[in-house]
Amino acid sequence: MFSLKDKLTFVNIDQDYLKYLHENCSEVFYKPIGYDNKPYIGILINEDENKYVIPLSSAKEKHKFWNNVEEDRFLIYEISNKKPLSKNAVFKENPDGTIEQIFSVIDLKKMLPIKDGLYTRVDLTTNPQDSVETRNYKNLMNKEFAFCLKILPLIIQKANELYDKQISTGKIANFCCDFRLLEEKSKEYPTK
Repeated sequence: MFSLKDKLTFVNIDQDYLKYLHENCSEVFYKPIGYDNKPYIGILINEDENKYVIPLSSAKEKHKFWNNVEEDRFLIYEISNKKPLSKNAVFKENPDGTIEQIFSVIDLKKMLPIKDGLYTRVDLTTNPQDSVETRNYKNLMNKEFAFCLKILPLIIQKANELYDKQISTGKIANFCCDFRLLEEKSKEYPTK
């Protein structure tokens, strides 16, 4: 049974560790370039003392057609009365005329085990010396963080359901990480 360890935090994962897990389970998110700052929701811990993190994935056009909540994922969005100004924004119009701007997806199928020493906490504090791009990114992550806080019990509940179902049946759903295999590989991976 997963529970939250300490307070909710966003973390970045060591890229060599992600590559190692990806080589053992192709469903682990990994790209050799551009994933250094990919945030994960962390850190959940289960009764076997395995720590897990859940990736956030950037919004894509296909997400406009997804439900806001599914058994294995959540859309992180903001409701407003006007269309986003950014040309890259992903949004859907509701029947009542409101706009849901989709920021990212919490993808429970891609959660993975993590060990101490293989992650760093993401600093969400904006600083005067931050570039405009960094400030905008931190503002986005702060919106995502606030959204996650509001639905945290549901995230943990659905993470438990997905994990328990896979472990008890031994069946790995399509596009889902193999949690048991990743736990074994994580234990074998040397900490820095």
